[in-house]
Amino acid sequence: ASEISPGPVNRKCKPQPLQVIWKRGMIDMKKIICVLLSLLMILPLAACSNSDNDVNSAVASAAGDATANESSSGEPLPAVGKKDYQKSVFRMVGFNKPGSWYYAKELEQNTLNDAVYEMNQVVENQLNVQLEYDYISDVSTGGEIFGKVSPYIMTGDDAYQLCILHPYYSYNSFITQNYAFDFYDLESMDLSRSYWNKRVIDQLAINGHAYIALGALCSYTLNILYCNKGILKDAKRDVPYDLVRNQKWTLDQFFAMTKDLYVDKNGNGTRDNGDCYGFAGLWDANGSAFMQASDIYVVQRNEENVFEVALEKNDRLVNFYDSLLAWSLDESVYLWSFGDRNNESVILDFLNGRSAFTLAALGTDFLEATFDVGVLPLPKYSEAQENYRHVNWGNNIVVPSSIRNTEMVGDVLELMAYYTSTIVHNAYYDTVLQYKVSNSPDDRDMVMLIYNTVVYDPGIAFCDGNSNLWNLVYLPCFGILNKTKKVASTLRANVKNAQRKLNELFNIKDKT
Repeated sequence: ASEISPGPVNRKCKPQPLQVIWKRGMIDMKKIICVLLSLLMILPLAACSNSDNDVNSAVASAAGDATANESSSGEPLPAVGKKDYQKSVFRMVGFNKPGSWYYAKELEQNTLNDAVYEMNQVVENQLNVQLEYDYISDVSTGGEIFGKVSPYIMTGDDAYQLCILHPYYSYNSFITQNYAFDFYDLESMDLSRSYWNKRVIDQLAINGHAYIALGALCSYTLNILYCNKGILKDAKRDVPYDLVRNQKWTLDQFFAMTKDLYVDKNGNGTRDNGDCYGFAGLWDANGSAFMQASDIYVVQRNEENVFEVALEKNDRLVNFYDSLLAWSLDESVYLWSFGDRNNESVILDFLNGRSAFTLAALGTDFLEATFDVGVLPLPKYSEAQENYRHVNWGNNIVVPSSIRNTEMVGDVLELMAYYTSTIVHNAYYDTVLQYKVSNSPDDRDMVMLIYNTVVYDPGIAFCDGNSNLWNLVYLPCFGILNKTKKVASTLRANVKNAQRKLNELFNIKDKT
């Protein structure tokens, strides 16, 4: 995959007057304040500078802490300078509700919405563009975004500049019909920066072209472990923060911490949702995430640099699956399927305080708990594994091939990614998730670790329309729920046909 060079920096720029941001009459003071904060970030770019570092230093100095324009790691600002695209429209389309991540129409005194709004304002003012967003609220097939934008792309109409997609719907359609632009050709995007996940972007590239991207700009869905600190304390088991930090948080450690915690709470002699467990939770795509967490991928590149269904060649798969199955059959473990997600006679809400652990997406579901909740990454397969891994079941992005102003699109994406990583992420960690350094340092560390260990599996991206590949992606989910004793039969039934369909992405003649 190609390496991307940093975009150009405005080395010399003419002084420009500060634009007046209010007119006579009534105006929303909150918007004025937000725009003023945004302008603080970009004013230094209007002054002449002798070097790239001078420009970046001036911007960082002027912005200060008020606009969170620099990450906690000291990430310098992007090389994109102040530009004038004369109110060019940058239109996004996605399934995410406005205010939840990418776009906010106005300030609402809601922390996340207002952080997104501020991010939007900073980008608009620095580039003089207009961000717009089409929200797809009615979703039945998952292919609604492709259905909306494909007629425009087919006719060469530059109507949309960014498509924000589900983890697996429509990538095959965009790629096989040549409707996706190559991110490697957007020169402003510096993929070496921490706010882009270059490793995954390269991993998903096809024949040297990056049609799918992800990074801080994306709204991730990361499945993690939550624990009830009170239950663990009563069982004389420490919350394993130190194990995590010392790279010793493994599947075996997790299995041990959930054992011997079953209590027939309602005394009816039957294991049901009225009892107490070491682990209780919905088992779906979140359960499948244990596979990538153990460094087992459905699809990887082979020596010819093309995608190959790799499960049969992974020497840890059988032991991983057998261990997970044995754990799931322990009396201290209680699982239910997606089909029972609303069945009150089956589900056991973690908020009821009767399970030591549960598995769910990182979010706000348990903020109202009446007990202390701990956050933990998914465990590694073994201590020898290099790092923790959290597969993204949230958004990835695609740029339509019909875009005309590639410089503008690249600049907007670069700035949105950077300012999301600072303004939006800081608000999300501190206020929305309520993991501030001051009052929850251990859990804040865990959240940061989880966000810094995001991976992806090409098998997920390309399983739309490939039912056999879909079966393999969900192997730990359905295998465990169905109590399938061996994975060999699942592999035999699916690998060959999954590979045949995958080959079509590379225009490879089927040799099987």
